[in-house]
Amino acid sequence: MTTHNSSELAAFSLQEQRALLYRLRRELIQRYRPVLQKGAGPIRVMAGLVNELEARCRELSIAPEVMSAEVVNRTIGDVNVRLITECEGETGGPGDYRRLADDLGVALPGEQLAGYVATGETYLWLRDQAQEIERELLRQGVDLRIYDIKGVGNPVLRAQLAGQTRAWGIQTSTEQVYISLGAMDGLDKTLRGLAYVSRETSGGPIGMLCPEPGFGTPEWQAVSHGYVLHRFQTDAANLFKLTPQQLDELLQQCTDVRVLYLISMRSCVHTGERDARSISWPTWPISERVCRLMTWRVWQLSPILRSGIIPCARIASRRRTH
Repeated sequence: MTTHNSSELAAFSLQEQRALLYRLRRELIQRYRPVLQKGAGPIRVMAGLVNELEARCRELSIAPEVMSAEVVNRTIGDVNVRLITECEGETGGPGDYRRLADDLGVALPGEQLAGYVATGETYLWLRDQAQEIERELLRQGVDLRIYDIKGVGNPVLRAQLAGQTRAWGIQTSTEQVYISLGAMDGLDKTLRGLAYVSRETSGGPIGMLCPEPGFGTPEWQAVSHGYVLHRFQTDAANLFKLTPQQLDELLQQCTDVRVLYLISMRSCVHTGERDARSISWPTWPISERVCRLMTWRVWQLSPILRSGIIPCARIASRRRTH
């Protein structure tokens, strides 16, 4: 691995720093290639490689203009609003996109954002809101600093979330809401819970249908909890969507399927409202027979889950009509 200290780099020209960055990148690619060949997710491998390259460049004090010109960090789906540099028009005006970190409450008071100095107003407002919420919880006898014996989250937030689901047609009680820390944690808890219910009732493994290409994380989460994956390769002829006929055939072939994992197609390029509707979830009209079949399979999984099945079927039927 190439080694230099920051004092040596101070005497390097921008061209020499660029050459050093090239060497660092080649070395990291060689080191990460075996990781990729072992089957790791390419997006995560790329993200790790780029993060390590950027960290190494900062350690060596490589000029920011060299890094911005030679390193493209596509991230892993999130957006680092602190790195936004675009400003159209006057500073602080409606076209100053550097303000996003400030407007969203990410930037601290006085933080430098590519020449824009954050006020921190939203950041401080969010802290005040958190304080008010905690005071309200204490008035209701909920102390967030005391051990949550059941580990399910505070009942006030759970009650609020249960209330919001009623707008979707799902009658949910506070006791049925389990709080998660983000989507990945939520997926893992859901898959883990369904696997536990299956072990306690039928004892058999659960099949999960995964149209490909898809998002790999839920798949390895499912494998770690003992699921049997049934992967189906979609194609360009059907715009990489799972069609009703294909789903019907797959459910007939894979009788152990209790979980159907679909991803949203909202990130695809489209033109017009009609196209937007056609590629957003659900990506196909849900047939009544498929809806009944999946409802029956999950119904068989456990009596514990039955209270949530019929509303889900109604939602599927309702979305089919729009």
